[in-house]
Amino acid sequence: MHNKKAIRALTSSYSHFDKVVEDYYHLDPIIKRAMMRASSSVVSIKTRAGKELLHIGSGTIIEYDEHYGCASVLTSASLLQAPGVAGFLPSDLKVEIYLFNGELYEGQVLFFDFCYNVATIKIMSSKFLSTASIRDVTDSLELVSKKPVLSRCQHLPNTSMPFNLSPGKLVIALGRDCGDRYDIMASPGVFSAQDCCHDYEELFMTSCVVSKLAVGGPLVNCDGEVIGVNFFICPFATFVPITIVWKCLENLKRNGQVPRPWLGVRVGNLYTANLDTLDELYQKFPNVSKGVIVEELTGKINIHAQRKRTKVHHSIFWLTGKWLTAKAMLQKRKRSKTMTTTGKTTSRAKKRRQLVRKSSASVAGLCIGDVIIKCGETEIRSQLELVDALWDKEGKSVKLEIVRPSVGHKNVTLTVGARPEMPRWLL
Repeated sequence: MHNKKAIRALTSSYSHFDKVVEDYYHLDPIIKRAMMRASSSVVSIKTRAGKELLHIGSGTIIEYDEHYGCASVLTSASLLQAPGVAGFLPSDLKVEIYLFNGELYEGQVLFFDFCYNVATIKIMSSKFLSTASIRDVTDSLELVSKKPVLSRCQHLPNTSMPFNLSPGKLVIALGRDCGDRYDIMASPGVFSAQDCCHDYEELFMTSCVVSKLAVGGPLVNCDGEVIGVNFFICPFATFVPITIVWKCLENLKRNGQVPRPWLGVRVGNLYTANLDTLDELYQKFPNVSKGVIVEELTGKINIHAQRKRTKVHHSIFWLTGKWLTAKAMLQKRKRSKTMTTTGKTTSRAKKRRQLVRKSSASVAGLCIGDVIIKCGETEIRSQLELVDALWDKEGKSVKLEIVRPSVGHKNVTLTVGARPEMPRWLL
């Protein structure tokens, strides 16, 4: 063991990274094998604005062109922005890429998108650089199935088949330390169906305990194949599935931008619904075992007041359970003789108030508890399949087939909007 580097455990603060865990003994052979297969493609990343250090994170080498001697590193776009200045790259940004042996390369930003929080960095190297093995993923899980679901590691003879993200399945968050030794860092855990309560609905949860140094690094399966990009919601690793990441990169290469389709709903896979909901649904529709369930209407209702040429923004109310409250407040304000806004009192003369529903889902009549089973002619079995079906539909009309326990099957037509706000990514 003397010639092997120690594996550092990912922890919830920078200070704990100096503690070296025993060489390999705390990890089982499956995790060690997966880590070793992926480790050569995992890099450490430092970003600076001039001489000021911005962030430290990780990344994955996903492409290498021997003819031109250049490689592409996949990472998080959050590592590229200055703290407190979301959505912009510093004009004097510098990116440093460190390999497993400590070799330093200067990086050049190729593509980035702050909505999906992905970026690719180009580095030049005359030496061959190992690239990661990528595996497509699916989150489709049938509630009524004759096939057993393996909780740890299922080896498939055909690796072109998507890796199934089912709750309890083994995953490993990887990163690379940026100290004197540039050790690989591994944190095993399981995929979790728990909602991570983030602005970005397609951010998935794991039980891997990590720190900020894991941001941008790969999440791998038990075969060492990259299935997602790590992010950090203390102390656990969240991730964007590689299926969405790859779609982003393809659009950035082709169009320089990424579509942001938005229905104004927060959905989850059907198997994540509570038992009462599933019981009611199954008793009436025993054949409905896959789909996505509407958990929340996330469109906002903006309440505006207008006085002469001045539009005053009063409040923002979430649709869920707030519509009647908002309406009552407007009626009360209409009867009042004065109105106070941001500390200033104005007269009531000829004020116009308007309620604007921004959620196309609420306009179309979608309700919490509806189960979406079809989008157009495409069967929807999971959350990722809904993302795929809506990916290029921004601004277009789509027909959804839903199952509502109280009325049965129903078709709803709505226009897919664009995401009104950028998700707030923590770093």
